Amino acid sequence: MLAVAGGQPAADGQFPHRPIRLAAAEAATSPASTTTPAPTKAGSGDAKAAPPAAAQPPGEGTTRRSERLALIKRRGTLLAGIKTDYPPFGTVNESGVPIGFEHDLAEDIARRIGVTLTRVPVSSANRLQKLEEGAIDLVIATQGDTAERRKIATQIEPNYYSSGVTLFVPPDSQLRDWSDVRGQKVCATQGAYFNREMARRYLLDLQMFGNARDAKLAVRDKRCVGYMFDNTALAADVLRPEWAGYKMPLAVSLVTPWSIAIGRGEDKTDFEALVSDAVADWHRTGFLIEREKAWGLQPSKFLQDMRVRWTQKSPDGQFVCRRFADGSITPECRNPIFLSAADASGLRRFGLQIKDLTGIDLTILYDDYDRSAYFSGLLITLLLTVLCIGGSLAVGVLGALAAERKAALLRRATLLVSVCGRMTPPLLQIYLVLVGVGSLLAGLGITLSPLVVVVACLSYYTGSSVMVAMLEAAGVRRRTVPDYRITLRTLREIVPNSSGPVVAALVNVSKATMMGSAVAVPELLSAATSIVSDHGNVGVVMNALLLTFLLLIFVVVRMLGKLERTLVREAAK
Repeated sequence: MLAVAGGQPAADGQFPHRPIRLAAAEAATSPASTTTPAPTKAGSGDAKAAPPAAAQPPGEGTTRRSERLALIKRRGTLLAGIKTDYPPFGTVNESGVPIGFEHDLAEDIARRIGVTLTRVPVSSANRLQKLEEGAIDLVIATQGDTAERRKIATQIEPNYYSSGVTLFVPPDSQLRDWSDVRGQKVCATQGAYFNREMARRYLLDLQMFGNARDAKLAVRDKRCVGYMFDNTALAADVLRPEWAGYKMPLAVSLVTPWSIAIGRGEDKTDFEALVSDAVADWHRTGFLIEREKAWGLQPSKFLQDMRVRWTQKSPDGQFVCRRFADGSITPECRNPIFLSAADASGLRRFGLQIKDLTGIDLTILYDDYDRSAYFSGLLITLLLTVLCIGGSLAVGVLGALAAERKAALLRRATLLVSVCGRMTPPLLQIYLVLVGVGSLLAGLGITLSPLVVVVACLSYYTGSSVMVAMLEAAGVRRRTVPDYRITLRTLREIVPNSSGPVVAALVNVSKATMMGSAVAVPELLSAATSIVSDHGNVGVVMNALLLTFLLLIFVVVRMLGKLERTLVREAAK
């Protein structure tokens, strides 16, 4: 067991490779025993002051008294199982002083209890074993919160950090998204649990290596585009001089939240409440984000999302995420993986009932974030549909009016533009404008909006077909009225003959709006793909997407059909 004053990252926030010395005054007062007084600040050195006591105390009268917490107070020290071989979360500096992100958190928990801290080095293999044996009081050692581990120990909610799979790439890599990696050679280590799932999701060509060192050297030698591994394990590598400039630009996939663990019988006790409230307070005050930055870790989307969630307040001024009198936490603030129908109400309860009864994992029903992303994507798809239908009609009508003018040059130019619009695939048009023209405009400080480009290109493509349909209808009209020309006043006369192909073209452009996902427009397909990348529920989400899209197209067809019949009746009067 080790107990030393906490270390700290270097002043510039990078992982410390040089020894970090105890301050003279601190060293002079350090006792010769195995423990040191719990610090008055979370972390140490230039770290910010520890957050105040938790704002939401556990409910009195229903939370059981913990014998373990009473023992800790009698003993006067907290025995915390922490890693010392996983920088920068837990390691030792050149002086042998244990330091790291999780050491700072353990120090703060000891401070809240009012005791000293004793660090007990643990590994992934023995951390829960030592907890079961009673050799330590809690584990805070990069431990993922899983159903199997919840059978062995009490896992504290809220979760305090997370890990997942990312890609370690060279400085000159242009990869920005997992879709960019599809079909390319990716280095991986044999036996990693995520290899099969990631290869299936993103169609990766995995090149297997026996160890991480060989895989990273293969990346350096350009034998693969990047090394796929756990982002927290790679966090220390990007800070090492030998890998200067290497980066992890892709969003973390297969995210697994981390939890602090205490004894199996400690659920609903004041010990669980104390640790849980401490973690909630870390999220509310931004303490975890500050420690993450101090230790040179890349900003975590998990921590940013949790900060927003745990600082949100209801209209009556109460925190939305809080502990109730029975020790439970607001359901929407818990790890959604472990929610059951009994924990929820309304739409969330319905979604969880479906999951419990059938195994169908419709996260868009019970997960707030997924539901918000999905319905936000649906709204953007509806906006794209309305704008593309309106734009296509405008391009078609204006093109027909120009082509019907007596000026031969204008007519020929209009027809040429129409042919280019119909013959060029819309996705190619989008890329030509956004990437080609967009790169030229970027030099002038002008940035093109992907949504505007998608609307413009789809309107041009479909509007060209609408124009041709109207011109053909005008030709039919001239069989009975030889001097007929399309004008705003005579437009209604060709509605009966042009409405069929025009409606068909508008229905097709409604379907084509999903091309927006190719250029990062966050429409329905893009939202569904993001949900799948987080949860892996491909079949469920894609079937939900199919049903939603079929319903959307059905509504569009019915509305356009009704509009068509109305215009035909008006034209017949």
